[in-house]
Amino acid sequence: MKKLTAFHIVLLLLWVPALGQVADSAAVDSTQSQLSTSDSLSTSPRDTTLQKKEEKPEPGQVTPWRELAPTGSTRITNDSLMRWQVWPNWGDFQAYRRDVISFRQGTNGRVDAFHINGYQPLEQQLEMEGLSLNNPVTGLPNYNLVPHRKIGVASESWEGNYYSDIRLRDYYIIKPISYLNYDEATGSYRNLEFMVAQNFSERTNVEISYWDRRGGGYYPNSEIRGSQVVGRVYHHLNDRFLVRGMYLRNQLSNDEPFGYNVGDPATFPFDEFTSVPNSTSGKSEFTRWDLIGGIYHRKDTSSAEDGGLEISMTKNKKSLRFTGDTLGWDLRTISGRLFKEFEWNNLSVRGEVNAQNFATEDDFVLSENSWTEVKGEGTIGYEIIEGSELYGKARVTNRSEGSFGQDFTVGINSLISRKHRVNVSASRYSRIPTMQALYWQSKNYAGNPDLQNEEGISAAASLDVSLFPTLTFVVSGRVKSAENATFLSPDSTFSNSGSFTQLSGTAYARFENHRFEIESSASAQQFDYENPGSNLAALNHRDQIIWLRNSAFVKGYVFDRAAYLKIGVKTLLSPTFYSARTYNTELSYWQGNSSYQQLPPFFRLDGELSARVRGIMVVMRWENALDGLGQAGYFEAAGFPMPPRRLIVGIRAQFRN
Repeated sequence: MKKLTAFHIVLLLLWVPALGQVADSAAVDSTQSQLSTSDSLSTSPRDTTLQKKEEKPEPGQVTPWRELAPTGSTRITNDSLMRWQVWPNWGDFQAYRRDVISFRQGTNGRVDAFHINGYQPLEQQLEMEGLSLNNPVTGLPNYNLVPHRKIGVASESWEGNYYSDIRLRDYYIIKPISYLNYDEATGSYRNLEFMVAQNFSERTNVEISYWDRRGGGYYPNSEIRGSQVVGRVYHHLNDRFLVRGMYLRNQLSNDEPFGYNVGDPATFPFDEFTSVPNSTSGKSEFTRWDLIGGIYHRKDTSSAEDGGLEISMTKNKKSLRFTGDTLGWDLRTISGRLFKEFEWNNLSVRGEVNAQNFATEDDFVLSENSWTEVKGEGTIGYEIIEGSELYGKARVTNRSEGSFGQDFTVGINSLISRKHRVNVSASRYSRIPTMQALYWQSKNYAGNPDLQNEEGISAAASLDVSLFPTLTFVVSGRVKSAENATFLSPDSTFSNSGSFTQLSGTAYARFENHRFEIESSASAQQFDYENPGSNLAALNHRDQIIWLRNSAFVKGYVFDRAAYLKIGVKTLLSPTFYSARTYNTELSYWQGNSSYQQLPPFFRLDGELSARVRGIMVVMRWENALDGLGQAGYFEAAGFPMPPRRLIVGIRAQFRN
């Protein structure tokens, strides 16, 4: 491990000066260019930060609908980039990001935790096509609900909370198109998805997809089986109005091991037959369906969407069975959202109101059986010069049982020059405790209705410097000072923390031309607590973590340009011991720390290949390829081992007509 650590650090520090001598002025950063283009199947992307002048359509033709990215947000990926990767779910995409420290349970289909640029799970708000994908009971985002292969563009905003906004692809082609995606690996891992889209006229599109997913099998009582159904329809009433509807259904049947009997993590067997789960018979059933419809407005065909009204209904049901108890919820949510945006020259103003009513339809794990939340948001943006925007945001939340929270942010997102971009935001917030922390009632755990709001200030920033068209350096991070965070007490209730500060940061360098992609990054987090010796520390205090990542790929046309090939490796090194988060299965809650021993240093190497031949793409990932060399396996979350070496093979096929 010491040799691996030294090798990784030397590679991180030394490759950049060598590449700095290679300034290919004719090369273009394909990542940046792809992020500004749309899927070739779509006439126009639905999301953009720029107003584009479009020619007035001829009679009978339709100008594709566009939506503005949220003010102050940053685009993180689009479908053109994602199609070259193997992502079992949207959580895996997060885990491989350079500014993320992940805590996964080792099987796709589970609620995993991610520290995204220092934002922890309960600080993350995940929204897709107007639907909130956070659990209304626990407050956690569920990345398994995202149909990630249908994403058009994903963006994020750094405020007091982390806000993620996902938009799905639209299709503006008359003839039908269909996709077939299939992934397979050892164990029980399978992913099968198909999608069909049909424009019945220039104005109307109908789309349906089905995703069958399975995983686990590497350790006892770890399998998952699930499915996802998505149906969408959108129709242009005229040049200014669009109606859109979507049905989304997710179902998962999971084995629940409640973690494993680890002892010393360095001597854990990482074996299907000798690993011992804490529960040999735990099972859970999860079903959620969403139905949303809305009408939307734009000023004219050259303008983006500037207003809309949405109505949605969600049914969220979970049942957890284990020795000694059965827990769950059957929750119905009805929501309404109204938003409008105005523009005057360089000034834009946006307002939004969102009202939600939650009610249980069965025995419930909360002492409150129904409640209402009303959220308001106001945003103002001013374009100082082209590519530079000064903005302010105000978000307020009022809950019917008397809770009130707010999040106020000011920031600037500026293209200083063609080679420099800076994004800085500062926030003051008051975050309402989750319904679980306030009102949970079960045999082993209880909520605390006297909890106070978490109060704090947060500042996040990133600096992007392009020395050459092929060489980019980026530094990003977040600093936060807060008090009264929600902690889990040793007596199995919830309580408020004392004051603490948090510092998280990432630095990376990337070289890319028409033939090579090489990248190195380092991420770290550090927490400083007012009372590190308190009785809350063992279950809640976060530890210092440092992760180092490297990747190197070669790409280009092969076989007389009959195919395009990309092949390379990605590595991850955690060089230090640290105490990690663990998942409390009974609460469906991510504890900040655990009673497990510290995780030992670990190293992971993945080999990846993607090849495209006409409408067919083959993707492969040899995951954890060095498993068994210097380490028996590794953990990201305490008590939950990651899969051993496995080869994931996937096929992406596109059919027209």
